[in-house]
Amino acid sequence: MKKCLLLVAWLVMFSLVSVAQNRTITGTVTDKLDGQPIPGVTVQVKGTNLGSQTNQDGKYSVSVPNDAKTLAFQYVGYITREITLGTSNVINVAMEQDSKQLGEVVVTALGISREKKALGYAVTDLKGDNLKQSGEVNVIESLAAKAAGVQVTSAAGVPGASSKIQLRGVSTFTSETQPLIVVDGVPIDNSTTTTVAGDYPFNQTLSGVNNANRAIDINPDDIESVTILKGPAAAALYGARAGNGAIVYTTKRGKKGSGLGITLSQTFDYSEVNRLPNLQSKYAQGVGGNYITADPGPDNIYNTDDDVSGGTSSSWGPAIASTPDLISYNNTDNYFEKPWTSTTDLSIDGGNDKVTFRFSAGRTDQSGIVPNTDFKRNSLRITADGFLKDWLKVGGTANYIRTTGIQSQNGSNIGGVMLGLLRAPASFDIRDYKFSNNFQRTYFALYDNPFYTAYENPFNTSVNRIIGNVYLSYTGKPWFNAMYKIGVDSYSDDRRQVYAVSSFGNDAGDQTGQVNYNTITNRDIYSDLIFTGGGPLIGDIKLNYTAGFNISTSNFGSLYSRGQTLSVPGFYDMSNAATKYSSTSAVRKYTNALFGQLDFAFRDMLFLTLTGRNEWSSTFGESKNNFFYPSASLAWLFSETFNLTDWISFGKFRYSYSQAGISPEPYNTKTYYKPPIYTDGFTNGLSFPYGSANGFGYDGLTVLGNSNLQPEKVTANELGLDLKMFQSRLSLGFTYYHQTTNDILLNRPLSASSGFTAEYVNSGKAENQGYEVEVAGDVVKSQNFNWNLGVTWSTNKNKVLELAEGVTQLQLESAFTDIGSYAIIGEPIGVFYGTKWQRNTNGDLIIGANGVPLKQAESGNIGNPQPDWMGGIRNTFTFKGIGLNVLFDIRHGGAIWNGTYARLNRLGRTEQSADRERTYVIPGVLEDGTTPNTTEISALTYFSQYLGDGGGAAEQFVEDVNWFRVREVSLSYTFRLKKMEKFIHSLSVRATGRNLFLDTNYKGGDPETSLTGAGSNLNGFDYFNNPGARSFIFGLTVGF
Repeated sequence: MKKCLLLVAWLVMFSLVSVAQNRTITGTVTDKLDGQPIPGVTVQVKGTNLGSQTNQDGKYSVSVPNDAKTLAFQYVGYITREITLGTSNVINVAMEQDSKQLGEVVVTALGISREKKALGYAVTDLKGDNLKQSGEVNVIESLAAKAAGVQVTSAAGVPGASSKIQLRGVSTFTSETQPLIVVDGVPIDNSTTTTVAGDYPFNQTLSGVNNANRAIDINPDDIESVTILKGPAAAALYGARAGNGAIVYTTKRGKKGSGLGITLSQTFDYSEVNRLPNLQSKYAQGVGGNYITADPGPDNIYNTDDDVSGGTSSSWGPAIASTPDLISYNNTDNYFEKPWTSTTDLSIDGGNDKVTFRFSAGRTDQSGIVPNTDFKRNSLRITADGFLKDWLKVGGTANYIRTTGIQSQNGSNIGGVMLGLLRAPASFDIRDYKFSNNFQRTYFALYDNPFYTAYENPFNTSVNRIIGNVYLSYTGKPWFNAMYKIGVDSYSDDRRQVYAVSSFGNDAGDQTGQVNYNTITNRDIYSDLIFTGGGPLIGDIKLNYTAGFNISTSNFGSLYSRGQTLSVPGFYDMSNAATKYSSTSAVRKYTNALFGQLDFAFRDMLFLTLTGRNEWSSTFGESKNNFFYPSASLAWLFSETFNLTDWISFGKFRYSYSQAGISPEPYNTKTYYKPPIYTDGFTNGLSFPYGSANGFGYDGLTVLGNSNLQPEKVTANELGLDLKMFQSRLSLGFTYYHQTTNDILLNRPLSASSGFTAEYVNSGKAENQGYEVEVAGDVVKSQNFNWNLGVTWSTNKNKVLELAEGVTQLQLESAFTDIGSYAIIGEPIGVFYGTKWQRNTNGDLIIGANGVPLKQAESGNIGNPQPDWMGGIRNTFTFKGIGLNVLFDIRHGGAIWNGTYARLNRLGRTEQSADRERTYVIPGVLEDGTTPNTTEISALTYFSQYLGDGGGAAEQFVEDVNWFRVREVSLSYTFRLKKMEKFIHSLSVRATGRNLFLDTNYKGGDPETSLTGAGSNLNGFDYFNNPGARSFIFGLTVGF
């Protein structure tokens, strides 16, 4: 109750401000350059607390005492004007832009625009053109290497695959680790939903597809700007959704008096694989130097023809060159394609004194490097703003997006294309992938031919999405304005995965064929009632306020069905299946919140911001279902306080303290019932209803619900320094932050006698701390030639401080038998925990009698997937109409488990395994700990049991990875059109290269990879992940 009264008091405070008035002065404030009205200009009677602000039309009205002498007009980005008062009561002012302040307004939480100099926390703001220039289809990927503290991981070079983004590291264990995505002040869904088979025991089949994160639906051409709110202080007004920060996108709108404008943009994108593991092409399929053969013929579907056998996945056979009738095939070159992508964008905008609008249409048609994969996006968007009165404005946005795609199986999956491709022996030609009866031709009776997977086992997805909002805005007195906004984000995702008869990739692996359908629906509704205002308070102190109320709801649904054992091959319909299964799920969530913000400014040099949000959520426990999230930030412009040297033009210290949250997932406050299933892990098991018998049990009979659940609490302290020097030609930003996450949600083990294995509780604690540096400057600045250099650098270290009582380590996600992702007290979050070699006190390997190292009895920490530091270097060159942008991306440290390398060594497929006509001695000592090892072992033993996963410890395959890559190179030319400007307003062409060069110590493919994609917190695992792509983009933009 006290918190509610405090929020109301913020509103009442300003109604008490009253001033005496004698005469009223009115006028219009415009931009001197183009004559456009400027809304939001502060008009102050100099020497008093009296003032006003211009409305949307640039008009103002201010009451002044008879003895007043001067009016001051102030607006960020413009030179302050002071006008001496005369007898006229109408004063129109034209303001001139200040080059030193341009670009200093940023959009913060709730869509509030603020002067960057007044912020007490770090933000990064980027222009939309900067994102579009990259040529990325997914707007998340276009942020890579462009801001300190931002890590972007692309899961695969496959169209429609997900991209993961994290700000300032990982702060939780199993909850969401990605930031909130906000478009025009309204949060939208950016989930990556994996299709699983409900209660069915074999529920990992469709998980082999890397489903898209839904930010991929945003058309980059519609983005005006993006603000990255890295810490809780910047995003605290979003409460339990802000624990991981927020990314705020502002879209393009029409402008008053701009007339009708038409812009057409067309780009073509050529792609190719950028990096693959090196394979040997010298030795054939087989074992022990013998070429394995089997009875040929199409009836035995896993065998091949008379020329090539299909009895083993190993390539420890004879030399191909010395074996009659054998040929060495370059299967990777034969498999991957070099596709083209076409993107077309059309926009029409305009406006007058009463209405502004912008309509846009975009189409992206992307083909993949993996055969028969694609992604298509069609977007229609209309934005309109109407000025009903000087004080009343209404507007809204409607965006319809339809995306379709065909995706390939990924990673640790029998149907995974890279698993089938890289394991394929060099002596086997994968191109002839099926027999006349449509049964597949493959090299081993377990793995699908990658061509067969691509063409006969496609995963199809079709998404229809509507994102929209409407608002009504009242601009009354300077101290009271109001706006109501409601937004909706609704989509349906229809998916179909088929497995042809003869495929090994289906759930049961019985090659009888399968069809899977999954329809996912999600609808989020978000509404804000916001009051704003402000003005002079006392003396030289100004105060602006924001207060309001938020209601949001979320409804998620999933309908899954599967048909097993197809009667007619190739007919993928549930009616053709002998065995059918279906399941449904529904998730609902409700949140209400009160919020407020106070912005104090003293003499335009000292700024204090206080925020608070009180939130009620259906996912919180019944014992306490509301939580308060405060923040305070201070910015001191010491360059305005002290008379500094001429070479320092701007200096600011900033500090912030804040709390935000990470909300628990719905339905964890209760132990609920549903039809269970009992299985041995190999058969389909027994499920209810069974015959005429119905049965219900606790969900999974494992985790106990908890009525005391609360959100995780992220508390952050941030300290920073911002400088501009040499007439603002050089800028420097430095930030230190320390962040603690309390009440982390985890499964606390329970005694088996309780009937449950664990209880979901708030019990963990972790910390993050790090440094961020951003430097930008004009190296050369002349009339015709400019060179701007920008550098970003960041490092983050985190540590697990507490787990549940009596628990020192916790498995976060299972990966493979010998390795997993863990939270261990005193270690970073998500470290690799796996098998290790025995070593003596000097660190030498202990070698057994068979010449192979011995493993330790207990597993341990074998690597941290989080990078030691990240950096970006941006060069921008301009010469008359020519522009050149070059972006370098650097990462130092960060472990990757190279499971691909381990298995390929074991199978004899790596390039180094071709060196097999000799014996090997593994460096180390015997079991006495001192005697050097001299035992010779065969190449098969060396590559299988030491360098391969046929016996090697997991630590052997963990690599500490560094990289330097040329992320983007873009060359553009803007034509001068003086003779044609009546018809063509602008014309430009550009050529962009993406991922042009990569230098890395990693033995595998592109180290920017993820096995599980953005839908999982598992990081740093590479097990036959799909490769990345290098792209070349050519574009043309015409404005009419």
